[in-house]
Amino acid sequence: MSDNNLNESIVQENPSKKQLNCPSLSKLQLDDHIKAYLNKQHLERENQTIPCENEMVEKVVTNYVIAKQILSNLSWQERMLYQHVCSTWHSAIKALKKEQLNPSDFMIHINNSGGKVQFKLKQSSNFHSEPLVVFIFMNISAASKFTKCQNITPSPCFTPCEKEHLAVDVIQKFSCAPKDCMLAAKAHCVSYMPLPTAKTKDGTITRLSSQAFIGGLYLPVIPNVQFHKINLKTNSTMQQEFYTAIDNIVTDQVIKGVLVFVTDKHLLQSVEDIVFLNHIKDVQPDIPYALGGCICEDTLCDSDDISHIVNSTTPSEAVSDNLISIGIFTVPKASEKNECNFNMFSVILESSEWDKAKIQSSIKQFAKDVPQYEHSACLRLSCIGRDRRHKFEQDCFRAAFPNTCLTGCYGNGELGVNHPEKPTPEWPKNIKRTRMDSGPQFGIIYSYSTVFVYMGWGKVTTKVFVNYK
Repeated sequence: MSDNNLNESIVQENPSKKQLNCPSLSKLQLDDHIKAYLNKQHLERENQTIPCENEMVEKVVTNYVIAKQILSNLSWQERMLYQHVCSTWHSAIKALKKEQLNPSDFMIHINNSGGKVQFKLKQSSNFHSEPLVVFIFMNISAASKFTKCQNITPSPCFTPCEKEHLAVDVIQKFSCAPKDCMLAAKAHCVSYMPLPTAKTKDGTITRLSSQAFIGGLYLPVIPNVQFHKINLKTNSTMQQEFYTAIDNIVTDQVIKGVLVFVTDKHLLQSVEDIVFLNHIKDVQPDIPYALGGCICEDTLCDSDDISHIVNSTTPSEAVSDNLISIGIFTVPKASEKNECNFNMFSVILESSEWDKAKIQSSIKQFAKDVPQYEHSACLRLSCIGRDRRHKFEQDCFRAAFPNTCLTGCYGNGELGVNHPEKPTPEWPKNIKRTRMDSGPQFGIIYSYSTVFVYMGWGKVTTKVFVNYK
């Protein structure tokens, strides 16, 4: 695990910032004990010794059942240290990694009260296991929200500092620091639908809303599943960089799912501007995969992106230089190594599927065609122009997948493939098709559509579909 991107620095005030009346933003720092562990440094701390019987301590520390129960409540960053305490703790943590494979959705509740902005991080469950990927979806109003350290719950600094922090920076601190595995998308609006029993259920969004909101999905490390990020930043080299990255991935991996976020800085003038994604079909022609994406405002994928916003003289206007950000899930080519039964599927509700009966039928058929898993999550990438259907689509999805949390965003154009394939619709011969019309001959790009990307792992459960009225 590299520490090159973990060195934190405080952004000092400068005259230009004062003239612009900008806040003094601070990049969140790693906790001292985590930083010392990564840097292999000895850390001296003042601890208050609590008197207790050595015999009792020995029984607790060496009892596998008790130790495992205690360790199950710790964050994965803490476990990273405690796995070195003794062989019993190491075995317990190793077992917990295989057991705690559930995803967790989360949100930042942003409250403006008494002239103060307050952040409160809410999670459906604790981030117990090391993250494979953390997806963050934020609307424009929330993208560069910042507030004083003492107005954030839980406090991101051990001792609240006097600086201000970004909302997205807070999520990165609690969810995936020190591992750089974040993929964040900024869009006009956000989709967010936790399970009805989740602690985050009050944050459910069923309609378009411009109120500042950040939500996301935390996926733990799944044995033998890898997540790859590809950030394309230059038009002239974009296709070749993508081809090279894909060719390297498929040398020993099978692609299960692809997520694509095209930013507004990369304007699609023709289908050829994005059709290079079909290179995946060329390198694994007989292996289907899920694909979903949308055209959004911007993406943040690395610590450098957040640092760029922190160091910007106008944080509210700061943008990354990403043109296209791509996330790819893979498993080893040796099929027997897919021990967690991980798989991904995607379905497109096209512009022609506007009628409620067609929407329900399409989702119902998708639920019949794909297995449902012990652990699952779904990303929903939808056109903002389907606003009169958003709530209905989400309700239909919840009826078909009652145990799957959903999050995503709304864009100005969608990308997707149907996996498993859907019957090809018949188009009247006298109707002219345009570039952005949905249809299989264009392969990837759609408009006025919704793409659901469903991922599952673990045991396959009974398929359930409840008719939605």
